[in-house]
Amino acid sequence: MNEEPVVVELVDARVVLPLRRAVLRPDQPAPCSEYGSDDEPHSAHVAVRLTGPPSGIPDGLGESPGVAGVVAVGSVLREPPPWEPPRRDGWRVRGMATHPDVRGRGFGGLVLVALLDHVAVQGGGLVWCNARVPARSLYARAGFAARGAVFDIPAIGPHLQMWRTVPGHLPPADTRSLTDGCGSGEGPAD
Repeated sequence: MNEEPVVVELVDARVVLPLRRAVLRPDQPAPCSEYGSDDEPHSAHVAVRLTGPPSGIPDGLGESPGVAGVVAVGSVLREPPPWEPPRRDGWRVRGMATHPDVRGRGFGGLVLVALLDHVAVQGGGLVWCNARVPARSLYARAGFAARGAVFDIPAIGPHLQMWRTVPGHLPPADTRSLTDGCGSGEGPAD
């Protein structure tokens, strides 16, 4: 696992787009790196930023603000799996990208854990993706199972559908608002 100083954070879609395009769609027009549901309220985008001394990773990957130090990104969007279109609790992981100079350090795994946590906080459900074949082990380590045979996405390459379920859970509560401030569980006296 990686021991470099990093921050894993939920970010706006504009932060993930430069790395998403540079790694996944370098030879395609910029709009090919945007997803129709990027800005939907339940969608989540995660970035891993290096916070230590400069590591030789180019800052910004373009002119977009807020992308300095971003080395890995991913998104999760509400979308039913293609094999079960009526399913209402489907989530699709998309746009998983790690800067080539830092692959193998666990940053993609950090992104995936944060995306799965977002799904859990939103009530859980079936999470799926079209995984690039070389990334299969990343998803398998996170509990994803393969479904079907390898298929080719033109101009992108061989993929495999993978999936797993994520149980729902509530985010940690701020219990101070439920107590008298001393942790007794009793509210202020009337």
